[in-house]
Amino acid sequence: MNETMRTTIFVAAAIVSLIAARFAGPSVPRSPQEFSQVGTEFYPEFTNANAAKSLQVVSYNPDTAAVRVFGVEQGPDGVWRIPSRHGYPVDGKDRLGKTAASVIGIKRDQLAGPRKNEHAQFGVLDPLGENVSDFKGVGNRLTLKDGKDGKVLADLIIGKEVKGRPGFFYVRNPKEDPTYIAKVSIDVSTKFADWIEPDLLKLDGSKLRTVIIDKHSIEITPEGGKLVGKETNKLTRTSSTDKWKLDGLEEATEEVNEDEVRKLVQALDDLKIVGVRPKGERLKKRLQDDKAIVPDDRTRIEMQEMGFFFIPTRERRAMAMISQEGDMFATTDQGVVYDLHFGSVFSGSEEEVEAGFIKQGDDEKKGDEKKESEDDKKPQSKKVKSRYLFVLTQFDPEALGPKPEAPEKPAEPAEDVKPEAADPDAPAAADSAENATNKVDPKKVHEAAMAKYDLDLKKYEGDVKAYDEKVKAGEKLVKDLNRRFADWYYVISGDSFENLRQGRQTLVKAKAAEKAADQGQKKDE
Repeated sequence: MNETMRTTIFVAAAIVSLIAARFAGPSVPRSPQEFSQVGTEFYPEFTNANAAKSLQVVSYNPDTAAVRVFGVEQGPDGVWRIPSRHGYPVDGKDRLGKTAASVIGIKRDQLAGPRKNEHAQFGVLDPLGENVSDFKGVGNRLTLKDGKDGKVLADLIIGKEVKGRPGFFYVRNPKEDPTYIAKVSIDVSTKFADWIEPDLLKLDGSKLRTVIIDKHSIEITPEGGKLVGKETNKLTRTSSTDKWKLDGLEEATEEVNEDEVRKLVQALDDLKIVGVRPKGERLKKRLQDDKAIVPDDRTRIEMQEMGFFFIPTRERRAMAMISQEGDMFATTDQGVVYDLHFGSVFSGSEEEVEAGFIKQGDDEKKGDEKKESEDDKKPQSKKVKSRYLFVLTQFDPEALGPKPEAPEKPAEPAEDVKPEAADPDAPAAADSAENATNKVDPKKVHEAAMAKYDLDLKKYEGDVKAYDEKVKAGEKLVKDLNRRFADWYYVISGDSFENLRQGRQTLVKAKAAEKAADQGQKKDE
């Protein structure tokens, strides 16, 4: 055997040995890049939650078969707003901080799959992807940016939760193909109501003293508008512990339905909005400047679309606003009168209710009452019925109670007035010491009256100061509220509308027979 053949045999044997070793025992192959990322953070440089100045969440809504985009951001003026909801101001910026903090430190705990064709399986398809066909595999994309140059601080697609591992989800970076398993504890709400000031009116129900409900509807006919079903009810009480009284109540046989009035007061106290629409610039400017509404052509058309109309009054060139579905005037002991005007009904999906995403030219135009189609009557159709609301406030000092009255100063006694007997029937005895003690000295009486006057005057001055402070506080509250309401038409739920705009049918109930009998007996007596 020559040297060349011997070498060839040795090489072949070595190769066979390597193959045998490959199948006979374990090996440590070289880790690909996606495995080398396990245990590392997705965004290690993102360490400060306060650096996040904008948040965007993109998700697929199976109810509407459309992608839902929701975000909040801080504008140049420092105010946090919701861009996709007409820039409505945010009250829940702390929610953004918590969300940002929960993104910090998210790690790639385990590789779920390296390939792109596995994204649908893990539910991490990009909702902003151009060629998404399997929407069941779409994840929620969460993006945080800073406020300087829009630099991305974190951008993740969060998919399905891993079976058998609560709190662990399939996660991937939108710019990468590999999908990882990561522990995620992010609670991001895309509901408009969760980000805004929940208390629209800032009204304390215990302070309500008068509620006037002007209930009516406007029927639009080819000839014009027609007012139908007009009914006015006035509820009053003098303090928060008193029961409500209703004008025109037949007390012998009727009584106030306290359960329904309680619903009404609670609806005012806790009134929440489900959507907003921006007012036109001309209208906003006048309301911001505390000026009366001037129904120029543009403003008139805008408000009519929402269900608010103008009619001429007896005063020359004056116009009065009338609402599609009536009005409510609620007065508090702070002197604030809330004018609530109910406009047209609006039906749509949750997103349409929130922001009015309706194309002009469609059969469903903004402000028009939507007729139920056959599709709307199907169980799977989730159209929400709501109502436009126009809010103003005004200050009424009479609601604060009577203004303090100054005490009357006692008159000075005449110089020639002599002391008189305390008891006019007592016998006169000019030289009697006993009678002298019964004499009434006008000067002493005046001194006593002046002492009381001084006390009353101090109390009056304190009452006036307190009253003036109430006036200032009430005027400031009205001004602040009108600034807040000036820019927006609001959308309230159908339930809120029904609880507010109640009529006599629900506000009054028949007295029980025994109560009515007792009432009649007392009247006869």
